[in-house]
Amino acid sequence: MSIGIEHTGYSDGQVLSDKDQMHSSLKLTKWLRCRFDIRIKNVIGHNESLSSPYHHERVKRLRTQTHGDFKRKSMNRYRHRLRALGQC
Repeated sequence: MSIGIEHTGYSDGQVLSDKDQMHSSLKLTKWLRCRFDIRIKNVIGHNESLSSPYHHERVKRLRTQTHGDFKRKSMNRYRHRLRALGQC
């Protein structure tokens, strides 16, 4: 099971630099984390899905498929901002 948040933009950098979108995204992510007891390390980007211990694809041909957006470097920036919002 996962919860996905879609962002609007053509690149990770464009999304991360959109102050209004980031404010809303981080606020929503913090609420979801607190509501469902999700650890910050388990807030991942599309590109990190295959390295998640929670990744269990049932369709064999899709088990190694992932997305190119929100790679670890971008998500490290996002998680840093999320930590700055404080604990639940």
